[in-house]
Amino acid sequence: MSGNTISVEYHRCKNTSRRWEHRLLADMDGVIVSSFLYHLEEPFSPLGTPLIHTGYHGVLYDPLGELYNVIRVTDTTGVLVGYYCDIRTLPERTEEGYQALDLILDIWVSPGGDYHVLDQDEFQEAELPDELEKKALSTLEELKSLLDRGDFPPPWFRDIRRKISPLEI
Repeated sequence: MSGNTISVEYHRCKNTSRRWEHRLLADMDGVIVSSFLYHLEEPFSPLGTPLIHTGYHGVLYDPLGELYNVIRVTDTTGVLVGYYCDIRTLPERTEEGYQALDLILDIWVSPGGDYHVLDQDEFQEAELPDELEKKALSTLEELKSLLDRGDFPPPWFRDIRRKISPLEI
């Protein structure tokens, strides 16, 4: 970490990784919060309709004690587009920020609460070690339960957002 910049690095099981530089908004109560702009070669369209475009804004809420994160996605005018949840291992801090192993399964949540599990085919093909596969599936069920109960975004997200929301600009 340097100044207000944080490095977020996600590894995949087949020795691939992705690294992003974000603006650090907060590191408190066991949650690292950072913001970024999407830079995409083409719109993100996992459901056939474009959901995220270049220039959209993301605020990443990454709790150190959970096996998933939540990205609050807004369009270029600040209107909420949805939430993207990435299931991953617990983050490990590094000198520049933190890293985690991406467990492949993701969930897209619309502003109205409808959700879609993403990357299930890729998850089946990934051949994760049994322990990681069980953790990923258990976390997926936990998230679906929160969504089905109408308790999403989760309480930890709402708590930290109340504390830092003016910083999201």
